[in-house]
Amino acid sequence: MPALINESIRLQVLLERVKAGEDQKVDEFLRSVDRDLRERLTRADVSPGQRSRIEALLREVRSSLSVLYDRQSSAYLGRLEELGQLVADTEGKSVAAALEGVRVETPSPEVLRVAVNSTPLSVRGAGGGMLLDSFVSKWGEADVGRIEGVIRRGYFEGRTTDQIVRDLRGTKAANYADGELAVSRRHARTVVHTSVQHMASVARMETMKANSDILEGYRWVSTLDGKTSEICQSLDGRVFQFGEGPVPPAHPNCRSTIVPVTKSFRSLGLDVDEMPPSTRASEDGQVSGSLTYFQWLKTQPADFVDEALGPTRAAVFLRGGISADEFAALQLGKNFQPLTIEQMRQAAPKVFAQAGV
Repeated sequence: MPALINESIRLQVLLERVKAGEDQKVDEFLRSVDRDLRERLTRADVSPGQRSRIEALLREVRSSLSVLYDRQSSAYLGRLEELGQLVADTEGKSVAAALEGVRVETPSPEVLRVAVNSTPLSVRGAGGGMLLDSFVSKWGEADVGRIEGVIRRGYFEGRTTDQIVRDLRGTKAANYADGELAVSRRHARTVVHTSVQHMASVARMETMKANSDILEGYRWVSTLDGKTSEICQSLDGRVFQFGEGPVPPAHPNCRSTIVPVTKSFRSLGLDVDEMPPSTRASEDGQVSGSLTYFQWLKTQPADFVDEALGPTRAAVFLRGGISADEFAALQLGKNFQPLTIEQMRQAAPKVFAQAGV
């Protein structure tokens, strides 16, 4: 439904702004970690070879950082809970506006809280299957372990306190992007972007389930640009019944979303014609809302296709004699797992032969 797709895209833009705001909070937090580490290392005045003093320092660092990271995680999870309720309320209002005159339910905060705490992340790979609380807290545990390792290794290798601080902070010449805390920043942003998307999907799904009498399922909507992942490219536009399909995030930093699919107006007792397709945003402007990722990609220059898919897949896509929908079906195997090129070749040898790859 056009109105729902447009509202979903607007909500996703809001979520991207939320992620950017959380990125800033991560930067502020890591600056406080930096200050804490510098103060403790300088005050300890430990030299290489002083094993007992080094281990005592490490215990102090671990204790201090654990408190800092626990506070950060707790505050972040609280903000996520508020965000989830906002998304659920917004989703409910969008459905109500699209189906004027039809009663729409919104899940209560308690229902949403239970759903969030019991729904595992759907990402493939690292973090997949974890619950939200563990996914967020593991970031802090991993960071503390890496920082502790840098300090221990530094003293073991005979480095001075100033050198170890530089290993942690990075160098000014590299804009501090070459230190261990820069790795922490990248990991933290991945956790933030992935968990925000997870919370939004859970909130949306719970709202949809609460209105299953007027909704027949949900549609996967991916971003139409060259950075979209293989799995999101192939899932774009697919419609699933509740409980029978994947939900975002499909991978770390996933930007895909889901949109409710309403039952027909007349099946809901509304004597009006169905709405025509709307438009959706793409990298090169507005396109038809019914266009899937691969249908859109068919309109792009060959060099862009090559960049988005890689040379072998691009050759199959452009010269294999198959439609955009057929190519999408060829990309994924059971449980929506992306296929390797060899698995695709085994599934469609004639297509690969025609493409000359």
